[in-house]
Amino acid sequence: MSRAHRLRQTIRQRLEAQIRQLEAELAHFDAWSIAQLGFGHSLVDDASVAFDQATQLTLRQKTEQRLRQLRQALERLEAGVYGVCEGCGTAINPERLLARLDARLCVSCQRLQERSPLGRLATMQAPA
Repeated sequence: MSRAHRLRQTIRQRLEAQIRQLEAELAHFDAWSIAQLGFGHSLVDDASVAFDQATQLTLRQKTEQRLRQLRQALERLEAGVYGVCEGCGTAINPERLLARLDARLCVSCQRLQERSPLGRLATMQAPA
């Protein structure tokens, strides 16, 4: 088995494991939300419940976003385009991919994006 094939299998396994974990977390949020429905009998109770619900909603949204990113990475892996920078078209360093499974950009393009006022690769286009 080639090194590239082993890396691909490792990444697939990690992606699938993280997806399963996030799906379980979302199920936990659903159970928590149902258990916390309604408000108390005092302003302090109501404020506490509202704060908890807002916090849980934010955490749920972050979890859903991360789940989408990982599913998209798995789709790219299956399509054979995983590990190719969407900014410049070069191969993304395998260490970066293992550290950030959903990486879409090489380190150089990621730095450019982070420095951009809009956070976009406005001046760079992926090769056709």
